[in-house]
Amino acid sequence: MSLAPDAHLLIIGAGLAGYYTARQMRTQGHTGPITVLGAEAHPAYDRPALSKAYLCGTTDLCDLYLDDPADPLDVRWVRSDAVVGLSTEPLGVRTASGTFYLGDAVVIATGAEARRLGGHAIRCVEDAAALRAAPLAGARVAVIGGGFLALETAATCTTRGAGSVTVIAGEELPGLRRLGQPVAQALHRLHEQHGVRFLGAARALSVTPAGHAEHPEHAEHPGSPEHVITLSDGRRIEADVVISAVGAVPATAWLTRSALALDPETQAVLTDDTGFTGIPGIWAAGDCALWAAQRTGLRPVGHWQETVDQAQALASAMLGGVPSPMQEPYLWSDQHHVTIQAAGMLALADEVQVLAGSIEAGDLLVSYLREGTEIGILGMNRLREVVRWRRARRIRPAALAA
Repeated sequence: MSLAPDAHLLIIGAGLAGYYTARQMRTQGHTGPITVLGAEAHPAYDRPALSKAYLCGTTDLCDLYLDDPADPLDVRWVRSDAVVGLSTEPLGVRTASGTFYLGDAVVIATGAEARRLGGHAIRCVEDAAALRAAPLAGARVAVIGGGFLALETAATCTTRGAGSVTVIAGEELPGLRRLGQPVAQALHRLHEQHGVRFLGAARALSVTPAGHAEHPEHAEHPGSPEHVITLSDGRRIEADVVISAVGAVPATAWLTRSALALDPETQAVLTDDTGFTGIPGIWAAGDCALWAAQRTGLRPVGHWQETVDQAQALASAMLGGVPSPMQEPYLWSDQHHVTIQAAGMLALADEVQVLAGSIEAGDLLVSYLREGTEIGILGMNRLREVVRWRRARRIRPAALAA
């Protein structure tokens, strides 16, 4: 059943998924009222720049706002009032302030929350602002994590003049399991050329203040570290600044007593491939949701472009249309002087082939194959090739699942 033209839509979450769902609903013709409820005090903003331009201090929060002041969305924004409860009869939500909002349909788009091992994290603008204000110049910085967010943050810290930057990736080479040997080697070399140190496969087990009872030798000594990180191989790493970039968990704790089906492992909202939860009037998208194709590995989780594409598909389905096939998954990352772009089903690959470039030059073009068929591509400073590949491709779930 499609949403009536005058229906009141509640969108829970004012981040990327919430914003683009609202925009797509308007773009695709919905004329009824739309209320977007968010826990943060800020207008919807773009998060990828938090670990790069914003952390470097070359851009400010106002530059990251998603809404165009020259063409603002015709929606009602409710900020600084987190939603704490969902009702199916009547359909609506209750916020921390005690206000109940009644709606004809609800889209859950509350995103995800950072896993916080210790020290700083980068998930929201408050996280990035705290790290931006930290005295990084000359500091011993430790970054926990081996994904793109961790590597971007490490690169930015070197730009900010950190005395040393150590990455605790938890694998021999950063990105080895997800991206394959050639790309992992190229990333390792790129960062080492800029002074970043890697600690191999050791994992971070804990982060404690250096003056803690476990480390009395560091108490009240000028120049002593702020933190001590204990690794899985028994080593202890001293750091002035610690940054945790070890993933995120769906922000769905407020739904644990609801009628919605949640993934038993991640607690993400389970939906079909239009975002429909199976409960009339309730949909979900973005990092808080797990669409059917994501459960089978055919679509990635936590990617910017994936969320934008989901918003378009969800809006089309809600309004009674037939969603267009989603494009191949796409991601990008800026690290030092290199822009990394990838498209396709990299996680499903059983073979990786270097098409052009070299590890030493850091200009790889890599093909990802499954049973001999190309299903993905990654380029380092290879914009033209990746764009050409994306234009030529459309996802074929049935063929990939066979």
